[in-house]
Amino acid sequence: MLDPKEFGEILSKHFAEVTPEQFVENLKKYCPEFFEDDIVDSETSELEANESKDELQEKTATA
Repeated sequence: MLDPKEFGEILSKHFAEVTPEQFVENLKKYCPEFFEDDIVDSETSELEANESKDELQEKTATA
């Protein structure tokens, strides 16, 4: 079993050395559920953009 003091030292060392970018990359890799809303929002925005593009093409074709 890991000693709580030793575990604290390991965690302190890890978070002292990891950059914010690495931290986010690790979260995305190991905890993707934290970013599910971002994925849904991104997909929704892309869908809306495609629908707007299609509408514009239809208006241009009928003009």
